[in-house]
Amino acid sequence: MAQVSITINDQSYTITCDDGQEERLQELAAYFDSHVSRIATNVGKIADSRLMLLAGLTICDELKEAQGRLHQMENSTGMTSEDGAVRVIETATKKVRNVTERLEETSSSS
Repeated sequence: MAQVSITINDQSYTITCDDGQEERLQELAAYFDSHVSRIATNVGKIADSRLMLLAGLTICDELKEAQGRLHQMENSTGMTSEDGAVRVIETATKKVRNVTERLEETSSSS
């Protein structure tokens, strides 16, 4: 387990995470801190617990909106997010095959 130091609202916290997840945790902390900072600027001085609660609720609202848009897209296209993932994987596979073919052509012509 790794330990990461993050800063939220000018306060440092040490968080434990799985090895290899340190950078992701830093990104999430920075995202959360940006919400906390924006709310603190807008509402002024309030207790940290209320500030964290408001930031958490704001992020939950963003998540619900994104889920709603995804659901609308799935309904309007008939495509699920799983279908989208399959398309991404198929596209990536084609690109890898193309690169492999080019490398094989280059190797055989040398």
